[in-house]
Amino acid sequence: MGSTDGSRDALSLDGQWRFVADPERLLKPDRLPPGVEIEVPGCWEAQVARPQRIITAWYHRSLAVPAAWQGQRAILIFGAVMYQASVWVNGVACGGHEGGYTSFELDVTDATRWGADNEIVVRVVNPLNALLSFPADEADLAAADRLSPDLPASEIPHGKQTWYASQSGLWQSVRLERRPRTALGPLRITPDVGSSSATVTWALEGGASEPSGGPGPGTLAIALTVSDPAGVIASRTTIEPGKERSGEARLDIASPVLWDIGRPNLYRVEAELTDRDHRDVTIDRIEARFGMREIRTDDGRILLNGRPIYLLGALDQDLYADTISSPPSRAMLDDQIVRARELGLNLLRCHIKIPDPAYLDAADEAGILVWCELPNWMRFTQAAAVRGRETLREMVETLGNHPSIVIWTIINEDWGTRVREEARDRTWLAETYAWLKALDPGRLVVDNSACDTWSTPNFHVRTDLADFHVYHGAPDNASRWRHRIEEFAGRPAWLWSPHGDARSTGDEPLVLSEFGTWGLPRLDRLVDDEGRSPWWFDTGRDHLEPAGIASRFASSGLDRVWSSVEELAEGTQRHQAEALQFEIGELRRHDSIQGYVITELADAYWEANGLLDVRRGPKAGHDLIAAFNAEDVVVVDLPRRDVWAGDRLTGTVHLGSYGRIPAGGRDGGRIDWSVIAGDKVLAEGRLPVRDWPSGGARCVGQLDALVPEGAVGDARLTIRAFDGGGDPRAADAYRLAILPRSAGSADDPMAVAVDDPLGSWRLRERLAAIGHRPSDEAQFRVATKIGRGLLSDVEAGAHALVVVRDRAAIDPGAPLARPVVVRARGVADPTSSDHRSPWDGDWVTAWSWLLPGALPLLPERNPLDFAYAEVMPNHVLAGYDPAAHRDEVVAGIFSGWVHVPAALIWSFPQGRGRLTLTTFRLAPEDGPLATVMLRSLVDLARRPSPAS
Repeated sequence: MGSTDGSRDALSLDGQWRFVADPERLLKPDRLPPGVEIEVPGCWEAQVARPQRIITAWYHRSLAVPAAWQGQRAILIFGAVMYQASVWVNGVACGGHEGGYTSFELDVTDATRWGADNEIVVRVVNPLNALLSFPADEADLAAADRLSPDLPASEIPHGKQTWYASQSGLWQSVRLERRPRTALGPLRITPDVGSSSATVTWALEGGASEPSGGPGPGTLAIALTVSDPAGVIASRTTIEPGKERSGEARLDIASPVLWDIGRPNLYRVEAELTDRDHRDVTIDRIEARFGMREIRTDDGRILLNGRPIYLLGALDQDLYADTISSPPSRAMLDDQIVRARELGLNLLRCHIKIPDPAYLDAADEAGILVWCELPNWMRFTQAAAVRGRETLREMVETLGNHPSIVIWTIINEDWGTRVREEARDRTWLAETYAWLKALDPGRLVVDNSACDTWSTPNFHVRTDLADFHVYHGAPDNASRWRHRIEEFAGRPAWLWSPHGDARSTGDEPLVLSEFGTWGLPRLDRLVDDEGRSPWWFDTGRDHLEPAGIASRFASSGLDRVWSSVEELAEGTQRHQAEALQFEIGELRRHDSIQGYVITELADAYWEANGLLDVRRGPKAGHDLIAAFNAEDVVVVDLPRRDVWAGDRLTGTVHLGSYGRIPAGGRDGGRIDWSVIAGDKVLAEGRLPVRDWPSGGARCVGQLDALVPEGAVGDARLTIRAFDGGGDPRAADAYRLAILPRSAGSADDPMAVAVDDPLGSWRLRERLAAIGHRPSDEAQFRVATKIGRGLLSDVEAGAHALVVVRDRAAIDPGAPLARPVVVRARGVADPTSSDHRSPWDGDWVTAWSWLLPGALPLLPERNPLDFAYAEVMPNHVLAGYDPAAHRDEVVAGIFSGWVHVPAALIWSFPQGRGRLTLTTFRLAPEDGPLATVMLRSLVDLARRPSPAS
């Protein structure tokens, strides 16, 4: 009959297995060599030597099955196997499974030897293991397809295995479970907060009569008991299934305790299968957890349990430093969520990967939201579409009880579909949305998480959230970010299919579901005890490749700017935090935007845009991010962060609030601000809040501060928001640079010959403003273009400053003494795999630097920050070789893992004279920093050449 209490015994198969690579596909299950040891769960890429291009491999081990299990069923359960699995027990083929992210089980009863050792063999095929480089390009995928023509890598759900690493094999737990002949199937619980009830979907499996007069179909009963988070019975009912094999039961739950953000209230339902004809003996017993939680949208808002929430999310690639796909431990997952909450996050977007169940258990128990996504494929075919929908069905069936999951994504960034070109793909997407909503109506569904492309954006067809992805680096491209977010906040038509087949309600909440910037990790936190770099340092293409960063740091002359590569890394991390502060501030100014997802929670190997490093260690700025990544925020929209002493600092103050309603109601509140240098308050003030926002954002008013004449150097603007009850609700701080007006005037005014042919850059006015006298007869030249006349004068001994504002600034064939090439940062580069310029700074950050002491009147900020926003260049001076030219370049730029160094200020001898070129935007820009930099570069360019 089974165990006396109906409990299911299980034998863990986690631990050591034997692994046999079979790249030629020659082996058979009954003739396997011993192989090498491998740990399960875990992917073979993280464990075996030369792990790529294996594609097909075998796992085998023995397991003693107790004799006491005889007469019942033996069920072999796999958490997930990447990608295709075939299973034998004692040489008997027992079945298999296709799909690398979802669990499956096989009844191996007939193949089991009771009271003896049993040999278990699993053959695994993963076409993605054919990839040799990451990120993979189209040629890599084509090669992988040729190696597995019967199972093309480009047509199976694989997620980011093409970007970081393939992850093959038994990557989740395995166990053998004892079950009775007739048993309960998995429970599916659907909560209904509105009616204070939960519907339990039950099923019976097996069905062979038990020996010794076991139960017949009319003698079974299923008792369902719901316990609340405190363990108190909240509801119970009994079902007599009769001849039915499945059904539903609705249980009322009085005054339900809701599962919510930070309030992980979990209910438990226990199902007990009994035989009424045998003194109600318990045949089987299972349980499942769920939460009373409701997620929906209304009038452009996202409502959790009836109240508006703001999504404060981070993308999570769910990758780990040593194990790739498998979480190292449950404790690590719990700690990761603690870090996430420290950063102010309330949601993790597990990116085109279905996580280990322990990941979702940790989220359920911590009260953090999860956005879960269908792993993508690359080429849309009928087979790919069928696999995708089957994977979605398995996701809902196996993960549906987790209250933390609130959103499903079908397609990400049009990967695996071509919605812009193909009506077929748009139809499939709309139909799959409707099918998934019917299958799981208690969650939000995104059809295509859309993004910009190099031509036109891809878009939505039918969705619950109008989400979009934008990457513009800041401060370099801050104005582009501002304009794009303003456009997005207005619910633009380009969010939707232009082909007449979009079905928009007009009030889908706007969510910016990807954006971010890089912050390089400290190398000393990545190397092992012997100082060796991690395996993934050899991944990443071009400027994405980490390998050799320490040597490039030294050879690029960056040791003149930062004392060590670790100090450089922390500088980029602070730069990352400040960029996010600006970008999030722009989002929170707009009442229509209901959330965002930062890319990303942790570095994904070479992709260093994590808020944490790959080992989940905090980055510099960790403690600051929570201030602006919060339910309640106060934002100052500052036109500039460089200011003259004696001038006014102005800004517009915005307040966003999705937290609790103030104790005294929405009336009243205040904003206090101060401008502080060191420990001295330079200016302070207060703004009243007349209507405290509830689930939205408001413009509070204008900040206007007079900066005293004597104040010079670093300063900060601090701002704090208090509600009507006097409770502090939000605070933030902004770094400022205060410059003395005297620094913007030449100490030694001189005559300057200006060559600005159309006058469009206003060079004459700018030079006159700092005290110089424009004169056609002057020996010193300032120009916007290097032509034959200017070059002839310099060759004869003149000095010239060239303010480079376009790619035509150097005449073709001009015989310069250095191999200078003007490259535009924002223009597509057809030689790169993604057509981006390596210096564009949008998806991969490009950091600019200024040699300390070279221009001493300027604030020392490395990497250059928002004080330099107005002058950040649109062009770079390529051709710079640090080994040969480092002493001539006092400002430069590099991208990613310290690649593609280029100059921003390059001064070198040309004949008997000297050329100084800069791409900083110094005219017509006329702010404090632009003015002081122009004055400083004139001083630099006019200095006598070392040779003279």
